[in-house]
Amino acid sequence: MMMLQPTAQKLRCFVSHLSKHKQKIVPRLYSTAIMREVPSTMAKALSMSSPVKPISVPNAKSQHEKYLTVMERMVLPETVLLAADDHHPDCVFVEDTAVVIDDRAVICRIGADSRRGEVDAIKESLLGLGLKVQDMRNDTENATCDGGDVLYPVSYRWSDSDGMTTKMGGKYLFVGISSRTNYNGADYLQSAFPNVEVIPIEMRETNWQALHLKSIVTHIDEETLVMPKGKEWDYICDLMDVEGRGLEVVRLPDMAACNVVSANGHVLAQSDICNESKEILKREVEQNRGQTLIYVEASEFAKCDGALTCKSILIP
Repeated sequence: MMMLQPTAQKLRCFVSHLSKHKQKIVPRLYSTAIMREVPSTMAKALSMSSPVKPISVPNAKSQHEKYLTVMERMVLPETVLLAADDHHPDCVFVEDTAVVIDDRAVICRIGADSRRGEVDAIKESLLGLGLKVQDMRNDTENATCDGGDVLYPVSYRWSDSDGMTTKMGGKYLFVGISSRTNYNGADYLQSAFPNVEVIPIEMRETNWQALHLKSIVTHIDEETLVMPKGKEWDYICDLMDVEGRGLEVVRLPDMAACNVVSANGHVLAQSDICNESKEILKREVEQNRGQTLIYVEASEFAKCDGALTCKSILIP
């Protein structure tokens, strides 16, 4: 396991580097990401349905290595890369193990029993990074939560004038109520993060065929969400009350395109999406918001309901 402690000096240098190529204000300023290597057993990962073609672990490792390279060289000043655990085929999907807001983290009781052994390594890493950690498993027996069900539209913006980071947005924490996350889990997050409004989004009575909330909707910045086109998806707009909460929605024709990672002036999207989605993302990300759009392949992870956000925990 490699632990890299972020430093203020290195972060200042990284922001200076970004500012030479981007706007003076850098959207979604993060200092660190926790990621994990692909286990040799990933072909046994949980899935809502059997893939048409089996998971190729060598291909998955190659795709993940490219994802890591982009995050390390272009997006973040520091990364924490944990060794894979072959006893847990899903362990590369670190997002589900914790919810991080500012300097505080909640360790989750993952909804799938077989995955609960993945969590302790993440907890150790978060403690090593100096975060205040609260463990759901120690405080309640009934709450379950996968981090993939938790959407937190926020931006951390750096000002060159005073060298300070300003938090933008961050009022709402949308929590998908799914096969993995229950209302007790949402209530626990509300108690852990009292300064945000937790909004449960009921997913269990729909035919969305989505494992997590963030399989359907993610965000580009604190006021811009990305979700699929179509009447069946209008329901989620109503549940989230996007208009009433002052949120803009970018609609894309395919669901896979709606899972994006936005950090430090870059937006990572899956490469295996339709041309119309690529055209819309280019306009909304690069032309309208001045960020850099990067495509990363994740086809092997999609075979077990995984996507780009699933593979990292971003820490401001």
